Order: sequence, then C-alpha cells, then structure tokens
Amino acid sequence: MTTADLPALEAAERELVEFALELVSIPSLSGEERPVAERLAARLERLGYRDIEIDEHGNVIALLGAGPPRLMFNGHIDHVPPAGMADPYDARLEPGAPYGVDGVVLRGRGSCDMKANVAAGAYAAAFLDPDALRGGSYLFTADVKEEPDSPDGVPSLLARGIRAEYGLSGESTGLAVSVGHRGKIQADIVVTGRSSHASTPEAGVNAVYRAAPILRALEAAADGLPSAPLYGRATLTVTGISSEPGGDVAVVPSACTIRVDRRYVPGETPQGCLKELETLVADVAVREGIEARVTLVNVYPLMAIDHDHPLVRAGVESVAEVTGRPAPLMAWRFGVNATFMSEAGIPCIGIGPGNEDFAHTADEHVPVDELVRCSRIYAQLVRRLCA
Repeated sequence: MTTADLPALEAAERELVEFALELVSIPSLSGEERPVAERLAARLERLGYRDIEIDEHGNVIALLGAGPPRLMFNGHIDHVPPAGMADPYDARLEPGAPYGVDGVVLRGRGSCDMKANVAAGAYAAAFLDPDALRGGSYLFTADVKEEPDSPDGVPSLLARGIRAEYGLSGESTGLAVSVGHRGKIQADIVVTGRSSHASTPEAGVNAVYRAAPILRALEAAADGLPSAPLYGRATLTVTGISSEPGGDVAVVPSACTIRVDRRYVPGETPQGCLKELETLVADVAVREGIEARVTLVNVYPLMAIDHDHPLVRAGVESVAEVTGRPAPLMAWRFGVNATFMSEAGIPCIGIGPGNEDFAHTADEHVPVDELVRCSRIYAQLVRRLCA
C-alpha cells in the first residue's frame, strides 16, 4: 500500500505521510541518530524554518516565524532496538483492522515512538502561513538519546538557555491532551554477604539468598501505594538484580544489588519515596539480621500542569477545532522529555498521534488519520499562541 491508495489526502498531508515513512525506514538507535537528524534538518529548510541547527550531540533545533519563541515542540528521533519486531525498518502502510484501528496505519519501529510524531511537528509549517506568525515563533526541537535518559538531549538544550513561553510534547496521546505523567525514582538496594569458594558455600554468606526477604517485602509493598486521578496508581517494581562477583567465577557472591523503579503520583515526592524505601529495607534488615543499604540512582521528575491553565485550554480547543469533538485530558503512563521543560519553568502539555500502549512493542504503529490531524492540531495551536 502507498500514499497513492489514500486519495482523500491533500498534497501537504500526503507529503507528511511520505516523510514519516522515510524517517521510520532509517535506523536510529540511541547514539546513531545522525542520518535522521540530517534528513530532518533538510526538510525543515524546505518547509521554511530558520536558524536550523544540528548541535554537537545531534539534536535538531529550528524556528518558524518572527519574534521570541512562544511554543517549544519536542520529540525524540531515537528508538529502542527491534526486540523481535519483524522487518522493523520496512516502514509501510497497512490496513488498520488487525490493530483495532479504522483506516490505515503506518507501521515500523519508531513510528509512534516517535519519528512519525516528529514529522507531524515539523509539518505544522505546511498548514500555516509563516508570515502570519508575528507575535512569536514556533521553536521546533528533536532530540537524541531519549530512550536511555541521556543528558545529551533536551536537558542539554535547556542548559544552553533554549526556552519558550509554552511547551508541547508530541509523544502519543491518541489526540487527547496530556497534562503530565508520574515521576520516577530509581534506587539500588545493596545487600552484603561474605565471599567464599563456590565449592565450600558454607564458609561464606551468599548475598543473593540474603536478598530474598527484601524482594518479598518489595513485592508486598507495591500493593499499598496511592493513586491519583488521571495519573493512576503509584508503582514499585524490581527491574534488575546483579551480584558481585558475577556468576562466571566460582565465588559465593559477597554483594547483591537490587534495582528498584518507583513511580510516584501527585501528592508524593521523590524524597518521601526514597525515605519509604529506606524504612522498608531497614525493617527487613533488623528482622532478618542482614546488612543492606539504599542508594538513590536517578530522579525523573513528575510532570503536571493545572487543568485550567491557558495552555491546556488552548490545546483542548485546537484539538476540537480539527477533530470536531472535545479533547479528553489524560496523563501518560511513561515519562517524557517535557518533564525537563516543565522542571525548567516551561508549562507543558502533550498531544500526539498513536497509542502509547504500542510503543516498544512488535506491533508499533501510528494511524495515518491521527498523524495528519495531529499536524493540523499543532498548526492550530501555533496559530493561537504565535500569531
């Protein structure tokens, strides 16, 4: 199936879909985004953007219109590994029925997460008169290494002083308006044992066995966490276990490290979550007679904006004008780069094509109808904020 099989598309819409297919067909694992960045920069020039830049990390920055930046769009151009996805870079159009979608979808790794969405952000220019943007400019950014939470992406742009009055993330929302997402802390719990030769385990204290009661306590604690409207329930899970020395030598492990992922909701704080974890580990350690410590690894801030904020209203109205129906509010289950923009003092919302449940899956896709309408929604939002 090609775009020629989609006769209802206007010329600019057809070009958008073809460009999205082009981007998705180019592998761009984290740290390998340069070919996509160059293709994107060339297209931005053709679309009438100014001050186009690919920085030292590979982030793409461009401006549309005159005046100071009023709206900062962000999307990332890296993607996760294929992970079992058949023909991941054979970007193609397919009937949507097998995916539970009416119409046609664009399938491929990095489609909804999120190179098609980035294409929609760029093509907002095709549905605007740039000369009409006299009140301010549209700041387009597409960053690298989002998947591994690298500081080389949006955090580096913010550190340079790149700012706008408002922020917009293109991560998938199914054209709903996202008002944020849960925050996250990652922490390591290190349980101490005593090494010995593996042929005489009784001479040592196996740290992996010592970790078992802590693992059981973590599993039980996950059931009692709070929840918040739109954001859902806070979560706690173990994402990795390692031992020292590793299993390739005949040594009873002297240390076992448990990596914990704790998602928190409005009303909670990273400090409070860390304190709860420390208390849990201390209680188990005393009860079981073991030695363990908790170390904070990373904090991914919670993102939230008041539901009656003018930017939220502008987003809802822009969606309604393009789709003809009210836009529901939602919160992402995962984290997005707009959280760093929000933390830097830029009020942010999210609007994007596609369903976040298909990100990182073997069935990753984005509905073509949503892709096209989303680009028009972006144009409508730019018109509201920058004209």
